[in-house]
Amino acid sequence: MNYIAGLNPEQRNAVEFIDSPSLIFAGAGSGKTKVLTHKIAYLIEKKIVAPKNILAVTFTNKAAKELRSRVENFIGKKVHSINIGTFHSICAKILRSEISHLKYSRHFTIYDEKDQLLLLKRIINEHSIILEGVQPKSILSKISLLKNKMIESEDFKPRDWVLVDKQVKILYPLYQKNLKKAEAVDFDDLLILPLKIFEKFPEILQKYRKRFQYILVDEYQDTNRPQFLLIFKLGSEHKNVCVVGDDDQSIYGWRGADVENILKFDSVFPNCKTFKLEQNYRSTNNILKAASSVVSNNISRADKNLWSEKKDGDLIVKIVADSEYDEAARIASHIRYEILHSKRNFKDFTILYRTNAQSRVLEEILRRNNVVYVIVGGVKFYERKEVKDILAYLHIFSNPKDDISLIRIINTPPRGIGKSTQNVLDRFAKSKNISIFETLAYIDFLDLGTRATNAVKNFYQLIQHSQDLRKAVSFEEWSRVIVDELGIRRHYKEIGGEEARQRLANVDELLNDISDFCENTEKPTLEAYLEIVSLSTDIDVWEDQKNAVSLMTLHSAKGLEFPVVFICGLNQGLLPLQRDLSEKHEDEKQIEEERRLFYVGMTRAKEKVFLSTALRRGIAGEMKCLPESIFIKEIPENLIKSSHFLEGVISSKRARRKIKRTLDIGKREVTQGVTQTRKPKPGLLVSHKIFGLGKILEIDGAGKNAKLKIYFKDFGKKTIIARFVQVSG
Repeated sequence: MNYIAGLNPEQRNAVEFIDSPSLIFAGAGSGKTKVLTHKIAYLIEKKIVAPKNILAVTFTNKAAKELRSRVENFIGKKVHSINIGTFHSICAKILRSEISHLKYSRHFTIYDEKDQLLLLKRIINEHSIILEGVQPKSILSKISLLKNKMIESEDFKPRDWVLVDKQVKILYPLYQKNLKKAEAVDFDDLLILPLKIFEKFPEILQKYRKRFQYILVDEYQDTNRPQFLLIFKLGSEHKNVCVVGDDDQSIYGWRGADVENILKFDSVFPNCKTFKLEQNYRSTNNILKAASSVVSNNISRADKNLWSEKKDGDLIVKIVADSEYDEAARIASHIRYEILHSKRNFKDFTILYRTNAQSRVLEEILRRNNVVYVIVGGVKFYERKEVKDILAYLHIFSNPKDDISLIRIINTPPRGIGKSTQNVLDRFAKSKNISIFETLAYIDFLDLGTRATNAVKNFYQLIQHSQDLRKAVSFEEWSRVIVDELGIRRHYKEIGGEEARQRLANVDELLNDISDFCENTEKPTLEAYLEIVSLSTDIDVWEDQKNAVSLMTLHSAKGLEFPVVFICGLNQGLLPLQRDLSEKHEDEKQIEEERRLFYVGMTRAKEKVFLSTALRRGIAGEMKCLPESIFIKEIPENLIKSSHFLEGVISSKRARRKIKRTLDIGKREVTQGVTQTRKPKPGLLVSHKIFGLGKILEIDGAGKNAKLKIYFKDFGKKTIIARFVQVSG
């Protein structure tokens, strides 16, 4: 065994140090897994600790498997004695032995997310709880976040104006009570219950302190409060603790991770020895300098200086596009150029973005340029739940006999038509050999309660009303109206949170897609649009995983590497992502995490980085001029160059028309404003083809795509795009 073979001096120092707690700042691509492997081998070779007394904790099963495999190459079968696993798997083993102290059975069940959701729904039904539009999944997410922050149900103080908080206050204690009744724990409980045992039974804590005589933790920057407390309780007495991580890659704050855990490790474990792994084995020096220059603007970080023995390499390439379509076209052109002139393969490229909604335009342009791609860590745009939900509505309006689509949307958003009601409808439809939609007309003859009957009637009337609207307005305007009429947008706004924001962005992107279709089709119809969408989702030519450009969010890219990386959407409001924040401190905290996310993206690249921004972007149906991201400006000028060669050569007249039209629209809006006789202002009266006369209450945006909140006497408040109304006075 040669535990120091292939180590650089700083790696070797970190491996051999055992005199006190140690913190290893492992920069991107600096070989942290290698250091962990060699340190475990060193501890065993020097007989500092027996294999059975080593605890090595990771965050993913994949990482644990890789670490175990590497250690096995050093020590052989002894590896099976080492406690290597994720936080959750290690805690599960502890609970199997000790959970009886909390009056649980040792044979407890671990509920996954689907089990948890079924349990919560059962509780809701059992107690006849009205959710007021809040989804059970959102309630579970909130409960999980509270657990990650170690907030018990009795200590939770709900905000009166937040619907989900109101439901969580009721359901959190009931959920926990029913978990225990079922002899079950969820993933969060796996972390929390060992801490409760250690707190109530100090002798059990001492037993595990003796068992885990040396503790190593990977990706320590991603720990939440329960994980931090677990390591602290197990290691605070013997202090044989070594944590490895990179504060500059802490990007999961929205999930409960706290970067302060790694930044303040030396205050929690005094006399800590700090090592910095700064030699990067992945990227060129220009990439490292550019990435470091950006992340160094964060205040909450440890100072480090990444370097590489590789050459400086190419400069960072900045792409300035006119629109998101032009941006995607330029990216496609660069990929094709690199393949032709640098002999690269599709698999050498990744395109990274901040939100899933951004993939829609990229996918369309890549397809039209015959660029093979695959979505990593996500699904294709038209296959995303919220998009498929709206498409299912469109299918019902086109073909009411489509039972599959109707079943999907009859209770989406939630409207009180549960499974039992759906079963009654389905049975009646089969007995009469008619569609489920036709069955809705017979609702008064079915054996249903008053609440269910009224819910089905309301749904039936909603569909009929939407069909009537379709006859009166254009397909484009109708699609925007029904998204509001059906309550889809309101539904996600009420849920709130990162996931709901992503889903809302996808809804808006689908509406943008319909607008693009309408403006580029001579006679746009619902049926023609559905045909295009169906063809797009059915063609599987681009699913070759072995050689394809990888499209993914920046979050999904962590831990991966590619020769060439594109980061698109570098505009203020998109990267960094704009959030509604009430406190300046929180705003700065979010900006720092967004900056770390950008840093993670750049350091995925081995050889080349392309950064793209657009002068204008379609945001919720409106062309907006967005400033360039501050992150581009934080890169020194000597490390970045602009792209000048002929780009955007795409193989579709329709795509070229889209780019030109987008530019023309943007220019008209910037220079001319609204193309109406009078400019809309709050207080003015407007007329609409369907809703009649109304008064403008609020205006969001500018130009003909501005969103107007209007009060109509007979229809209440509606949000209408400016180009669909006429200013009356």
